[in-house]
Amino acid sequence: MRLQFSDPTLLSNYFSSSSSFRIVLAPLTRQRSYGNVPQAHAILYYSQRATQGGLLITEATGVSDTAQGYTDTPGIWTKEQVEAWKPIVDAVHKKGGVFFCQIWHVGRVSTYDFQPNGQAPISSTDKQIPPQPSHDGSVDEFSPPRRLKTDEIPKIVDDFRLAARNAIEAGFDGVEIHGAHGYLIEQFMKDSANDRTDEYGGSIENRCRFALEVVEAVVGEIGADRVGMRLSPFTDYMDCWDSNPEAVGLYMVQSLNKHNILYCHMIEPRMAIVQGKRQIPHRLLPLREAFRGTFVAAGGYDREEGNKVVDEGYTDLVAYGRLFLANPDLPKRFELSARLNKYDRLTFYTSDPVQTKEGEEKRIRSCYSTLVIFNMEAVPLLTPHKMGKFDLSHRIVLAPLTRQRSYGNVPQAHAILYYSQRATQGGLLITEATGVSDTAQGYTDTPGIWTKEQVEAWKPIVDAVHKKGSVFFCQIWHVGRVSTYGFQPNGQAPISSTDKQIPQQPRRDGGVAEFSPPRRLTTDEIPKIIDDFRLAARNAIEAGFDGVEIHGAHGYLIEQFMKDRANDRTDEYGGSIENRCRFALEVVEAVAGEIGADRVGMRLSPFTDYVDCWDSNPEALALCMAKSLNKYNILYCHMVEPRMSLVEGRRQIPHRLLPMRKAFNGTFIAAGGYDRGEGNKVIAEGYADLVAYGRLFLANPDLPKRFELNAGLNKYDRLTFYTSDPVVGYTDYPFLESSA
Repeated sequence: MRLQFSDPTLLSNYFSSSSSFRIVLAPLTRQRSYGNVPQAHAILYYSQRATQGGLLITEATGVSDTAQGYTDTPGIWTKEQVEAWKPIVDAVHKKGGVFFCQIWHVGRVSTYDFQPNGQAPISSTDKQIPPQPSHDGSVDEFSPPRRLKTDEIPKIVDDFRLAARNAIEAGFDGVEIHGAHGYLIEQFMKDSANDRTDEYGGSIENRCRFALEVVEAVVGEIGADRVGMRLSPFTDYMDCWDSNPEAVGLYMVQSLNKHNILYCHMIEPRMAIVQGKRQIPHRLLPLREAFRGTFVAAGGYDREEGNKVVDEGYTDLVAYGRLFLANPDLPKRFELSARLNKYDRLTFYTSDPVQTKEGEEKRIRSCYSTLVIFNMEAVPLLTPHKMGKFDLSHRIVLAPLTRQRSYGNVPQAHAILYYSQRATQGGLLITEATGVSDTAQGYTDTPGIWTKEQVEAWKPIVDAVHKKGSVFFCQIWHVGRVSTYGFQPNGQAPISSTDKQIPQQPRRDGGVAEFSPPRRLTTDEIPKIIDDFRLAARNAIEAGFDGVEIHGAHGYLIEQFMKDRANDRTDEYGGSIENRCRFALEVVEAVAGEIGADRVGMRLSPFTDYVDCWDSNPEALALCMAKSLNKYNILYCHMVEPRMSLVEGRRQIPHRLLPMRKAFNGTFIAAGGYDRGEGNKVIAEGYADLVAYGRLFLANPDLPKRFELNAGLNKYDRLTFYTSDPVVGYTDYPFLESSA
C-alpha cells in the first residue's frame, strides 16, 4: 500500500528547486577517487542514489592541488578530472537527478605529504590543529600551516571560480561551496582559528570577507541560480569554532541574500542524547527565516524528524548522509516506512570500490521482496558492442588462460563445463593457448589443434558454449624456445628466431624454471611454421569456433621474432622493426587468407618482458604492428598493458595503450590487471572497446552478473592454476546463487 502524506512532507514536491521531493543526498567523503581522479565505480554509486527530480550533492571536491588533505578525494582542477566526472554526471542525469558539485579547500586540515612539493598547508592562520581522535581509536595529526598573505588570497578565490567553471563544463547543474566543518573557508570565518590583523581578520564582517569573495567570484562565473553554500556555524570540527556562532551564521545568510544564491545548506549543532533518545537542537530557525532562498537542513535527521521540520516550515529540504550512504533507495524506503540498512562506519573511508559503497543490492532486495526498488543503472562494461558481424551484449571478455588439464594435449570433457560456466548470451570467450603443431608445446597438458583427435575433442566444448549464446575464439599458439627437449618430438631442440637460451626463470612456488637451448630456424624453414598456424586456424573453424586469436604475446615464438632482445637474426626476419614483425604479419596474412579477416584477432604484449623477451622501443614496435594489422582488416587487436605498479600500496595500471588503440581500425581489447572500476573507466573514456579478464573470470564464472550487481568476488587460488585436477580450482568456484 502506498502511504499518503499530507503536504508539505519529505515526499512532497518542491517546485523552487525543480525537486520532486525534499530528500537530498548530502556530500559524503568516500576516498575512492584514486589519484584524486573520479573513478568509473562512482557512476554506479551516484546513479544508484539518483531519482527523478532528486537533488544529489557530490562528495567534497578539491579546487586545486593545495586543496587536498585526505587520500583519494576527488578534484576538479584538471582536464583529466573534468573528463572523469562527465560520465558520472551523465548517469545521474539519465535517472532525472539534479546534481551539484561541492567545491572545497581543506586549508590546514592537511599534511606536508598531501601538498605540492611537500610544502606547508595554507590557512588563515599559522596555528596548528591539535591531534584529533579518529573513529578507529587512532589519532590524526596535521602539519603546521602557513598563513596566507593578503595578496595571495585572490589566487585562492580564483581557484574556486575556476573549479565552478570546470564543474559546469563537466555537466553539473551547479556547485555547492563548502564553507563548513573546519576547512579553509571556516578557518577564516571562525575566531578560534582566525587570528589575522588585516582586512580578513578581527570583526565578523572581516572574517566572513574571504567566504563572500568566493561566493561573489563563483556567482560571477556561473550565475547565482547555480550556486549553493554549506555552513556549520555551530560545529567545532578540527578545533575550529566561534565564540558567537549565531552572529556568524546570521551575518552569513544575510550577506548571501545580496548575491541571490540558490540555496543555503546549514548544519545543526551536535545532537544530544536525552533519556536514551537523540535530540536535534533545532537552532537554525533564525537563519532559515533570514535567508531568502531555498534552505537545506542537515545533521542527524531520520525520517520522522525530517517530516516534522518540513511540515513545520523549519526547512525546505533535508540532507541525509549516512542513511543515504547505506540505503541508495532512501526516498522509496521513506515512502514505504521500510526498514533501513545499517551503515558500516569501518567502510566509510576505505579504498574498496564496491564494499558498502555499491554492494547493498542483495540486502535491499531482501528487505521487501514484493517491490522492485533497485533500478540498476547500466554501466559501461555492460553495454553492447558490435564486433564485426558479432553482436556482443557486454564488454567483458574471458581472457586466454593456460589451465594444463588437456591430458596428452587433447581437450577433455571437463572443459565443457569450465567454458560453458563462463558463457553468456552475447559474451566473448577466448580459449586457453592452443598449440598449432607438435613443436608448439612447452607445458604439460596444454591443448592442441593440429590433429583430428584434438579437433573432435574441441567440438562438444564449442557446442556447449554456443548453446549459451556466446562467441568463442580459439587462441592459436607456438611457444618457440619456451620449452625443453622433453616436450619436443624426438627430444629435439625447441625452435626459435634465435639460438639464445632463456636464462633460468624464478617460479611463484619458489622453484626455478629451466629451458633447453633452442635451435634457430633457418629462413627456408619459416614458411612451414606459418603454414602450421594456417592449418590450425582451419582446424579451429572445423571444430566450430567463431574465429581464432593469434598469440603474439608473452615471449612466445611470434614475440621471439618481434622483440630485439631475442631476435638477433641478420636475414629478412631480423634487424629493423619491419623485418622483426615480418614473421608475425606473414602468420596473420596466412590465417586471414584461410578463414577470413573477419574471424581473426591477435594478442600482443609489446611492453612485457616475459621469459627474457623484451624490446628496446616497445611503443614503436606496438605502433608498427597496430598499423600493419590494419592492412589485413582483422577483426580485433587484443593488447596487454605494461605491468601494474604499486603506488602507496595501491595497484595502478599504466594505461599506455592509447596510441595503439587510436591507430588500430578494428575492435580494441585491453587486458592486464583490470578490475570492475578500471574496466568501466576505460570503456567510458573510449580507451578500449572491450576488456579481457583472466584471474577474476577464472574464480568467478558468473563475472558479468557479479559486475552487474556489484557483488562480492571469489578470490582465486593461485596454487590451483596449473594443476591437473579436473574440478578443484577449475569448475568448483561458486556462482552467486550457490554462495549466497
